[in-house]
Amino acid sequence: MAIALPHQARAADTSEGALYAVNAAALAAAITHCTARHGELQQGSPGAACFVRARGILGTFGLKQRSTEVAARCKDPAQFNTCLTPEIARMTHALNQEFAKSGI
Repeated sequence: MAIALPHQARAADTSEGALYAVNAAALAAAITHCTARHGELQQGSPGAACFVRARGILGTFGLKQRSTEVAARCKDPAQFNTCLTPEIARMTHALNQEFAKSGI
């Protein structure tokens, strides 16, 4: 049994979903990048040092603004996941370029 939600509630759901997805993908990109280049992220390891620097990059990458833009482009809840995938792929690609440019 489906329950119809008011338009405003559905819009909030996609905004929250976009914020969660963008932040989770950004952290995953940082973890993956640092692990691939430096090994596991164990305390005191080169991988952990890379992750600290990568998190600094995430702090300047405008993730909140990106999530707002994604939510605006992916506002139809029925198509949210389909719309979200290429958005996250583009963001991840851009993050990987930033990581490479910073030399981490």
